[in-house]
Amino acid sequence: MSVRTQLTIWYSVVLALALALFGAGVYAIVSFTLIQQVDASLKESAAAIASRSSGGVQDGERIIRLPELDVFSSVFVEAIGVDGKILASSMNSFNQHLDPAAFTEISQNPIQQQQPLFSIAHHQNAPAIRVYTYPLVGQSSGQLFGYLQIATSLEDVSRATRGLLISLIVVGLVGLLVSSVAGAALARRAMRPVEQITQAALEIYRTEDLDRRVTVQSNDEVARLASAFNEMLDRLSGLFKMQQRLVADVSHEMRTPLTVIRGNVDLLRMGCADTDSLDAIAGESERMARMVSNLLLLSQADAGTLPMQFQPTDLSPLVNDVARSGAIVADGKLRVQSEVSGELMVNGDADRIKQVLLNLVDNAIKHTPDGGTVKITGASADAGLVLLSVSDTGAGIPAEDLPHVFERFYRVDKSRSREHGGAGLGLAIAKSIIEAHGGDIEVQSAAGIGTTFTVWLPAHQPNLV
Repeated sequence: MSVRTQLTIWYSVVLALALALFGAGVYAIVSFTLIQQVDASLKESAAAIASRSSGGVQDGERIIRLPELDVFSSVFVEAIGVDGKILASSMNSFNQHLDPAAFTEISQNPIQQQQPLFSIAHHQNAPAIRVYTYPLVGQSSGQLFGYLQIATSLEDVSRATRGLLISLIVVGLVGLLVSSVAGAALARRAMRPVEQITQAALEIYRTEDLDRRVTVQSNDEVARLASAFNEMLDRLSGLFKMQQRLVADVSHEMRTPLTVIRGNVDLLRMGCADTDSLDAIAGESERMARMVSNLLLLSQADAGTLPMQFQPTDLSPLVNDVARSGAIVADGKLRVQSEVSGELMVNGDADRIKQVLLNLVDNAIKHTPDGGTVKITGASADAGLVLLSVSDTGAGIPAEDLPHVFERFYRVDKSRSREHGGAGLGLAIAKSIIEAHGGDIEVQSAAGIGTTFTVWLPAHQPNLV
């Protein structure tokens, strides 16, 4: 069953319940109002008759003096003594007691015998009548002399309520039918953008065109769904292109060392190879092994499974240790300095952070001419952060290359040999490690002045579990 059909059914069911409750309420209110009007008319007639009546005692018996009852032609009137005998009645009273059950109930309950009572009497083959039993009590003595029973037919009330019920049912059914048709049309219209998204998704799947996007001309939940779908497509398209670029880059990086290895193997087979050929094979094999290891590390970082041991770590000795290692690599051709200020406590993996700094220092040394300076700085920053930076006095990075330096296999100097430039994975690895620590890394560079890589790491909070 489609969502559109379900929406129509649920809408119809809810509307039917609402109409039923509304109809029941209207019917109850109208019925109650009509009965109240009848009761008010009976009370008015009873008060008029009682005002013209009087009672007394004659020969030890209670007697009632009544006005002409036939004057009240709109109601049936009977006068009943305290013993239950009919004393007088109007000519239109069906010549029978109108409500014996009501009188019996009153006479058997002395506490309530002087209280007016409404009841409904039923006669065979006749509409129900509304009966008002009114006690006739002496004003001075408070003595009960008898009862007035004033009744009127409920045929008009029954006819009105029956007509109302039929009208409510007919109008309710017609309204439900019209609303169901309108609801189906509205559901179809509301689901049209969803159908557009579905159709677009199917076309994207069939054509494998991840650059296509869904357009919905609305500003509601469906538009947000389309926006989320487009964002997902952006992400998938980016990942797909990244995968294609990765495969192409890996193939390109592997081609050169494999060509070198194959050429030297051919020389070995011809018997004209020397130690240089073996060294070349070993060097290219090591290069491929490093690249495969780096790719494995990046894939683990992407999957969130990069093995790291987080613990409180003081980065001050680590910064100085990296500076000493950099000085050894520089071999006196340039100066490698370190500067530490403040407490550098972080919750992280010291080996991985050292790997990041060594990579940044190694890049700085490679891109700094002889006589230049590479400086490693560690400082405690505000807002609970620790700052690490590696700056050099090299040629700098062109502005158009800055947004891409952390991309995989990206080289700023395209002409630099692989022996000096690497595979272009070091900065991507550094970014993944820093982000795994909840930090961030950024680069600033100016042509002819130098480059600075800045790492921000959350400071260790000893009071947090």
